[in-house]
Amino acid sequence: MRFYAENMDISYGKNKIVKELSIEIPERKITALIGANGSGKSTILKTLCRIRRPESGQAILDGRSIHHMSTRELARRLSILPQGPEAPEGLTVEELVSYGRYPYRRGGRCLGREDKERIIWALKATKMEEFSSRSLEQLSGGQRQRAWIAMCLAQDTEILFLDEPATYLDISYQLDIMKLLRELNEAYQKTIIMVVHDLNHASLFADYIVAIKNGKIIKSGEPEKVITPQICREVFGVKADIYRDSRTGKPLCIPYDHIKSEGEN
Repeated sequence: MRFYAENMDISYGKNKIVKELSIEIPERKITALIGANGSGKSTILKTLCRIRRPESGQAILDGRSIHHMSTRELARRLSILPQGPEAPEGLTVEELVSYGRYPYRRGGRCLGREDKERIIWALKATKMEEFSSRSLEQLSGGQRQRAWIAMCLAQDTEILFLDEPATYLDISYQLDIMKLLRELNEAYQKTIIMVVHDLNHASLFADYIVAIKNGKIIKSGEPEKVITPQICREVFGVKADIYRDSRTGKPLCIPYDHIKSEGEN
């Protein structure tokens, strides 16, 4: 599998948010998009998975523009978990996960044996089997996020997009979700692309990081190349110390001050 974007311009109305973006996504790795609020990272993610259409340029999957694929075909190749997803009231975990089989069902037919096997597998992979009959309202925030990830897994795609998957969760559940994504990547060789708010989550759990400012890629590469004092200054406008985690060898970012603008005391 090869997935990349070339020369993409992305606009909201008359405002060009991203200009001439080219990026290649490492296969079977976790890629994290980082940047300050309003940098364009979520817009880029949505365009890479065809939620938004670029003004020019294209995203290419195995030699074909994703905009030339049918919706059903694309849904069999990539899945997306947006930020703050919502489901109908009273929906059970198993019912939610079954929605992931929609691209494989034709003419409104019932779930087949393969569909049911995939649903069971997704529940097991996310450790949500015991909650399958519970409604989403009965779950904690972290459990609900696991259920949504299980739905994406049931879709059985090579690529999984997530927009800030740990947002609104406490620190324990944030760690839980990030560790789950790493497990899914390692066990099932999923290519994962996610927008990450926390730089240390990006460093600890991603193989490849893309730092974005004003819709442009400032730096990309392994965590050691991207999580640096210079990138913290340039992309986030903060001064930071970078330490190497003794357990993982990955860089950890400790910001301690803002970069003052001209004329600021």
